[in-house]
Amino acid sequence: MKQFRITATCCDGSGASIPVTWYGEAETPDIAVQCMRDEAHGNGWSMGAVTAVQQREKQQELAA
Repeated sequence: MKQFRITATCCDGSGASIPVTWYGEAETPDIAVQCMRDEAHGNGWSMGAVTAVQQREKQQELAA
């Protein structure tokens, strides 16, 4: 799994444009965007333009 940070513009229930940053894990950037879209819809928002997708490999914790 990779860690992602996605920034996008969403619209709330009244139609106001709001900037949103989503953090999460997914296998691919497309899946990460879909996860963000699903979460936004769950909050009653519509998804606008995705402005950035950043990813990095998930780091495993080292045993002390």
